[in-house]
Amino acid sequence: MAKAGTTIALEEGEYALVIGQESERMSVRAEGAELLGDDAGALPIPAALVAALAARLLHDPEFHDEMLEWFEAHLDEEAGEDEEGVAGEG
Repeated sequence: MAKAGTTIALEEGEYALVIGQESERMSVRAEGAELLGDDAGALPIPAALVAALAARLLHDPEFHDEMLEWFEAHLDEEAGEDEEGVAGEG
């Protein structure tokens, strides 16, 4: 049975990191609005960032935990700022 999917249209100059999980296995792939050939030269900065993140996620398991810890810490900080803003209103 084929799985349902979502189509995202990337505009020129946009690149995306697609991360999936099936059972315990993670998949990572980079997608770009335009295909870059072998003769394209250096990658544009957004494409290079996506490629670097994909490689780091695939080859550095500790990076997963570090990234999630960083993200959760920033969510906590933002939640605290939102609560302070609401408490200060009125």
